[in-house]
Amino acid sequence: MDPYAPLGREMDTSGQTCTHSPGDEPSNDCGKKAAWHIAWNAALENGLACDPHMAEARARFVFVDSHRVGPECAMPGTLWDFNNMRCIYPDEPTAPAAAAERTVTA
Repeated sequence: MDPYAPLGREMDTSGQTCTHSPGDEPSNDCGKKAAWHIAWNAALENGLACDPHMAEARARFVFVDSHRVGPECAMPGTLWDFNNMRCIYPDEPTAPAAAAERTVTA
């Protein structure tokens, strides 16, 4: 069994809903309110998950990082702050202190 999540098509995360979609079909999109932001790989391909689908992701897949969804998670230009376990804007005071941050492209 492959431990890596199939990434499939790009999902619209602007409404911050769960991007779980069995078979990568629009008719199968979960659509529940997202609770988690997941970085699937080092390139920061990312997705959003509701609590039940985050539990499934933890049980089935290897991923780089995750944190609770915040309002900045789906905003263009935010950075993934691994040290503080959240997304941040580049001009926030914590940005220089986060050595492991990378730009998130949702």
